Amino acid sequence: MKIRQRLALRFTIVSALITGAILIFIYILTRGFVHADFVERLTQHSSLEALHYASPQTREVIPAESFMLVNPVTSIYDEHGNLLYHQGDYSILKSWVIFLQQNDVFNAERGVYTTVGRKYRINGVQYLVFVSDKDLPGQHELDLLINAMLVGWFVSLFFSYFAGLYFSGNALRPVKRVVQEVNQITKDNLSYRLKLGKDATEVDEIDELILTFNALLTRIESAFITQKRFVQHASHELKTPLTAIMAESELALTRERSREEYKRTLEVITHETERLVTITQGLLTLARLEEGSVKIQMHQLNIKGVMKETLATFSLHHPQRSVEITDSIPDAFVTGDLQLLQIAILNILDNAVKYSKDKITVSVLKTSDLISLSFIDYGVGIPEADLSRIRSPLFRASNVRDVPGAGLGLSLVERIVKVHNGELRLTSEVNKGTTCEIVLPLTSDSQ
Repeated sequence: MKIRQRLALRFTIVSALITGAILIFIYILTRGFVHADFVERLTQHSSLEALHYASPQTREVIPAESFMLVNPVTSIYDEHGNLLYHQGDYSILKSWVIFLQQNDVFNAERGVYTTVGRKYRINGVQYLVFVSDKDLPGQHELDLLINAMLVGWFVSLFFSYFAGLYFSGNALRPVKRVVQEVNQITKDNLSYRLKLGKDATEVDEIDELILTFNALLTRIESAFITQKRFVQHASHELKTPLTAIMAESELALTRERSREEYKRTLEVITHETERLVTITQGLLTLARLEEGSVKIQMHQLNIKGVMKETLATFSLHHPQRSVEITDSIPDAFVTGDLQLLQIAILNILDNAVKYSKDKITVSVLKTSDLISLSFIDYGVGIPEADLSRIRSPLFRASNVRDVPGAGLGLSLVERIVKVHNGELRLTSEVNKGTTCEIVLPLTSDSQ
């Protein structure tokens, strides 16, 4: 069942309950009024019967049929309970007589008859008068009323359902428009955005849905473009070493070569294979971090120990490059994975080695709740136009295309820093250098 029909059905059910409750209330009120009117007419008839019995001459002046009763049954008793007069085929119970002797008013329902009893004193004599009758006109009116109410109730349900269909259709018309527009969106026109309603000054729920969907489209388009660019860069980066390996292998197999030529060929193949392995491992690590499939072992780490160990590892691989620490590294504790943090720091230092020839400066600044690790090189820098995209996987700045690399370092660093609830900040100026700053939250022991 569609939403339109469900809304119409619910609207009909609510209308049925409300209308039904109102009709039942009207019926109960009307039935009470009809019964009270009938009792009042019986009471008036009882007074007339008492008057007729005490003064028979009044029958010609006031006829007994004055109160629209069908077939009233009259019983008149004296004050001692002796029956003086009875007309009709309905009998009065002895207990009713005793009750009226002790009280002034008596009303009772027995079967289809309604009975009233009243005391009257005429010419010094007290009479107990009972009048009983069937309220056939009143019951007939109530039957007509209930039939009319049932017919009206069912007719109202019919109109309520179609009115619900009409109004729900109007309410859902913007949704249909949104669905039609969404069906036009494909991978080739992800830049398309849904249009708001006619009155853009008042944003309703449908407009909020459109704005949310447009924001989702923006994120999807960005992710799609990033993925497309990533695939293009990955295919290019992987194709280059594979092409070099194939070319060297085919060249070596064309004819017999000297030992030195074979050695050179193997060195090229080894170098390109290492480059291929580096790119593949970087892509796999980045993908696993994005998926969350890497087992991260968080421990409380002292930044001072992490920096010393990482810088010592860096010096073993790059003994010719000097790293200058501006100030002493303070004792500061963070929650993190030692191996991942070392990978992030070594990636930044490796970039500094590749893109600069001068020394590398490291500074550590501790605040009340943060620790900042800054790595400064004085190399080629990053063009301002590339700075916003430099963290994308496999993207490389336009001024370093001739320098070997895969463009995965900063992407990996940023993902690792995010895993540690930190932030990677980059500032750079062409031909003056780049500053990479890792900001991490401190544990409570360091604050």
